[in-house]
Amino acid sequence: MLQDSRQGYGLVSIAIHWISALTIVFLFALGLYMTSLSYYEPWYHKGPTLHISIGLLLFALTLLRLLWRIINPKPAPLPSHTRLMRLGATAIKVFLYALLFTLLITGYLITTAEGKGAEIFGLVTIPAVMKLGADKVDLAGTVHLVFAWAIIVLAALHGAAALLHHFVHRDSTLVRMLKPTKPL
Repeated sequence: MLQDSRQGYGLVSIAIHWISALTIVFLFALGLYMTSLSYYEPWYHKGPTLHISIGLLLFALTLLRLLWRIINPKPAPLPSHTRLMRLGATAIKVFLYALLFTLLITGYLITTAEGKGAEIFGLVTIPAVMKLGADKVDLAGTVHLVFAWAIIVLAALHGAAALLHHFVHRDSTLVRMLKPTKPL
């Protein structure tokens, strides 16, 4: 039940999926909240530390997720899924990963722009790989913001598609991501 099977997802994939989803929503909300703060508010200084630390942990979790996908069998599509549905699902997953990695990399570049490493809760420091000039930091910030909105919109569409499968098509697409499947 920990590993994926051809019938569905195991507990590890399900946990990583939902932890990632909730973390992305939290980071998005925290990022928006931070941009509304004035310099003298306590969370103006606390928020970025939390945002950066959790963002770096999400990056590690996303790498673990990709490794887990490589070493586990991929669940077979449901027989009711058309070729177009399968292509659409694959395209959305690839696009979500591309957005997420771009978001995580730009966040890291913004954090380390002055050549100082990025810290995870003050316990671990990820060294800076390059310094960015002011124009590049601004560009990275713009990409980070636009891609954050894009990932939220695409994730909402992804969730809506899962609900469509559950309530309209009445198939087990959503259930497979909620309940671990025992291999046959």
